[in-house]
Amino acid sequence: MIDKKQARMPFVEALEAYAKEHFIPFHTPGHKIGQEAPALLKKWMGPALPYDLGLMYALDDLHEPEGALLEAEQLAAHLYRADKTLFSINGTTGAIQAMLLGTLHEGDEVIIPREAHRSISSSLVLSVARPIYAMGRYDSTYGIPLGTTPEEIEDLLEANPRVKAIVLVHPNYYGIGVDVKGIVAIAHARGIPVLVDEAHGPHLGFSSKLPQSALASGADAVSQSTHKLVGSLTQTSMLHLQGKLLPQRRIVEAYQLLQSTSPNYIFLASLDMARYQLAMEGEALLARTIELADTLRQELKKIPGIRVPDKDDFDVCYSFDRTKVIIDFAELGLQAQKAEALLRKEKIEVELMQGSHVLVLITIGDTKESIEALVQAVSHVAAKFSVSRGQKELAVELPKPLVKKTPRDVFEGDYRVVSLSKAQGLIAAETISYYPPGIPFICRGEEITRDVIDYIHQRQALGYQPNGASDSTLETIRVWKRRDV
Repeated sequence: MIDKKQARMPFVEALEAYAKEHFIPFHTPGHKIGQEAPALLKKWMGPALPYDLGLMYALDDLHEPEGALLEAEQLAAHLYRADKTLFSINGTTGAIQAMLLGTLHEGDEVIIPREAHRSISSSLVLSVARPIYAMGRYDSTYGIPLGTTPEEIEDLLEANPRVKAIVLVHPNYYGIGVDVKGIVAIAHARGIPVLVDEAHGPHLGFSSKLPQSALASGADAVSQSTHKLVGSLTQTSMLHLQGKLLPQRRIVEAYQLLQSTSPNYIFLASLDMARYQLAMEGEALLARTIELADTLRQELKKIPGIRVPDKDDFDVCYSFDRTKVIIDFAELGLQAQKAEALLRKEKIEVELMQGSHVLVLITIGDTKESIEALVQAVSHVAAKFSVSRGQKELAVELPKPLVKKTPRDVFEGDYRVVSLSKAQGLIAAETISYYPPGIPFICRGEEITRDVIDYIHQRQALGYQPNGASDSTLETIRVWKRRDV
């Protein structure tokens, strides 16, 4: 049943009402409601430009909302069953940074998963915290992370009694979820909050066929990329808070540090619109999305040489979002880069490529026609190659991190540049990943081990380009140097 309280878009309504007043603007932005916007921008965004306003106190303040924006955030909190929701126009990166910066203090220890996104690594620089890694599990066939377990978290807490928070990724890029409820029970028994990067799960609460959401599992803070899988504009996200273990006001203050003082009102309005859409149609939209994803899986499995793993095909998998579809070309002898290039010739753009597979996201924006086009494209690619059952996925596991310094210590220190071949045993002064999925294989403050160097060579041999490296060839790398040396 639809909640009548949700049948409004308060911030959108306020923005539209303001535009109808036709005030003569003597304030930012400089294009003056589109009057002198660049011609191409007018062509692209003409009808939207009157809503591109600067900080208008008549329309509420993102940092301390009191009116229509506050009401929009409260409706989002009610929909997701959170105590408080904050709208982010700095993406989920800004939301993640706020929840870590607001929760942790200098020198605090925090458990984070090895497969954490680089935004969590950057949060450690801001919060001056020390990471303790949960290595989690790793699928031996497809080469993807499977997440941590309550047992691993309990062992880490026993070994590290000064831990102040636990960070989880649920679900990960591939749709694989962890036992958030079980981990929350262990953490809360010790008075430790659980912070969840749920960038890939803003849709979870709208279908019983999907993994349980982190909020429903009792997590204390949850960041979601509303733009990734539901209807808001790119760069917009939500941060949800609940319970009494978190310093909520301090998180709000951290959030204020990280959000622009000139927020884009169209971005904020899109979050209000997306919340309304989910409240009114979420269950129906997700039912259709799951049906399309299931159809895609069934049709792809009919194509010789194509593997499409389900939950039971992974080594271990606690929960699985089937709208994330892995298309594996290993039996055709194709590496991901080649498969991706061939699919692009078919006018198909995928989300991620790794090893011998690509990942596609099926969302509320997909249609029967888009699914048919993807199936046809994969069929065309597969027809160019013969099946060889002996081929295997090239699985390259992330190297185990050895934390020697906090990321902040290294960020504030000096560095020197050394040849990668001579870097073994030194401490990295930069955080480097391959993107997507944006999971660092080395972070500031970690020792550059032989495994790290071998991982780089393996990725280079496959044609991957690093993200975050000062030297894009990775022939050299920045390493930490004490300021007094």
